[in-house]
Amino acid sequence: MPDTPTPMPSPAALPAQFVYYRVPHANRHAAALAVQAMQAALTQQWPGLQAQLMRRADATAQAEAAEDTWMETYGHPAGVFPVIAQAIAAQASALPSGLIGVRRVETFEPLALPLPPPLTTPTA
Repeated sequence: MPDTPTPMPSPAALPAQFVYYRVPHANRHAAALAVQAMQAALTQQWPGLQAQLMRRADATAQAEAAEDTWMETYGHPAGVFPVIAQAIAAQASALPSGLIGVRRVETFEPLALPLPPPLTTPTA
């Protein structure tokens, strides 16, 4: 019986990366230029990488706070796997110190139904 090839993951199931942080209002212009330049360099380095810079849309939070919440999103047809995530982190570490707040990185994948059964833990 021939070996069955391992199925390739569906593009809809591949991981994407989301990075959020706060930007003081005084830094907005410089931060936007720096992050957009970083994302342009990343999309040039990684053909197919899609990068977007977003700002929290809650108007009340924007008016009352001294800073905005921003989010960078990254997606790639082959997924944002560790090699791309490391490139994103390396580029981000080169941003000017104090320009943006602490970067919080999350990786998500689309939720596909049916869901697998829950993982069970061995009982003691």
